[in-house]
Amino acid sequence: MKKLILSLLILLPATIFAQIPAGYYNSAVGLSGQPLRVALRNIVRPHTMLSYTPGLWNAYSTTDVRADGKLWDIYSDIPGGTPAYLYVIGPTSSGGNQCGSVSPSAEGSCYNREHTWPQSKFNSDTPMQNDLFIVYPTDYFVNNQRGDLPYGKVGSASQTFTNGSKIGNNIYTGAPTGNCYEPLDSFKGDLARNYFYVATCYWGADSASFVTWEIAYGLTFKPWAVNMLLEWHHNDPVSQKELNRNNAVYALQHNRNPFIDHPEFADCIWGTSCTWVGIPDANNPLNTVVAFNNPMNNIMLINWNNVANDEVTKVTILNMAGQQLYTNSDMPTTKTLAVNTATWARGIYVIRMQGHNSIESRKVVVE
Repeated sequence: MKKLILSLLILLPATIFAQIPAGYYNSAVGLSGQPLRVALRNIVRPHTMLSYTPGLWNAYSTTDVRADGKLWDIYSDIPGGTPAYLYVIGPTSSGGNQCGSVSPSAEGSCYNREHTWPQSKFNSDTPMQNDLFIVYPTDYFVNNQRGDLPYGKVGSASQTFTNGSKIGNNIYTGAPTGNCYEPLDSFKGDLARNYFYVATCYWGADSASFVTWEIAYGLTFKPWAVNMLLEWHHNDPVSQKELNRNNAVYALQHNRNPFIDHPEFADCIWGTSCTWVGIPDANNPLNTVVAFNNPMNNIMLINWNNVANDEVTKVTILNMAGQQLYTNSDMPTTKTLAVNTATWARGIYVIRMQGHNSIESRKVVVE
C-alpha cells in the first residue's frame, strides 16, 4: 500500500520537502543545456570545504545516519530488508566502528571513506577530495574491492557482496571491456545524481584535475555512461534518504545537490527533453494550494480552499520524466480534486496548478 509524503505544498518558498533556501535556483530558471550547467555550477560553488580528518568523519553523524542511529552504508544496506551488519558511527575509542590502522579482509569489520568518483580520476585534488557529495561512508572491504572501478552493469560476477552489489565484467551497451562495480538498484539513482553533481560543480576552473577514464573524458560523460546514469536516475527516483542527506550536507558545506532538489535538471542538461517543474514564488496566489492523502484508498486530495473560486483553471500531474499522468480543467466548486494513485510507481511527482495569470508547481513523494 502506497502513502503520500507531504512536500513543498504549504505556502513557504523554502519548503518542507527539501528545505531549499528561497531564491537559491532563481538564476537557473528557464535554462537548459550548457547554460543551465554553468548556472548551477555558479550556484553551488564555491562552498565550504571541510577537513578530510576529522571533518568528514564527524559529518557522517548527521549526513549518513539511519533512523535507528546506525551508519547508512550504501554498499551494505538493504532498503526494506535486513543488512548483514550495521555500524555504530564514531571512532573505536568512543565505541564506534570507524576504521583505524587495521585493513580488514572481510565485510562487516569497519567503515571508511569512499570516493564514489575515484580520487585517482581527479588527482586527489581538493576541494573534490573533501566534498561530502562525493565521499560516502562505506564498508572498508567493499570499498577496497571496488577500488577505482567504474560503476556499470555486471554480466558474470566475480564477487558478490552481502547486500547484492557485485563486481564483474561490464556488459552495459557501449561500455568499454573490463570489470565494473554494480551497486544495489535502490542506490543507483543516488550515485547517478552524485555523478551529475560532480560533472556540474567542478565544471570549469577545476576541470583540469579530472582525467579520462571509462566513465568520462575529464568531466564530459562518455555516451554509454550518459545513457546508464540517466537510466539509473529515472528508475531509482529521489528518496527521503537523499533529501535528508542533501539538507544535512547543506548545513555543513553550504551548497546543495541540484539534481536531488530538481531531478528534471539532469534531463535538461544530458537528456533529450527538458520539462521545467517551476520554482515556488512567494507572491503567487497558488502558493496556498495544499495536497494531502487518504492512504487507505491510495487517493491524493488536492485542495485550494484559500484561493479565489475561479483562480485555479487546470490541474496537471507529471512524473519526473515529464510524462503527464493526470490532467483536469473542470474545476469543482468544492475546490478539491481526488486523484487515484493506486497504480503509480513509488517516486516523485509534480502537481502543476494553472491559474489565470500564473502557474505554480509542487512536488509530492509517493512511497
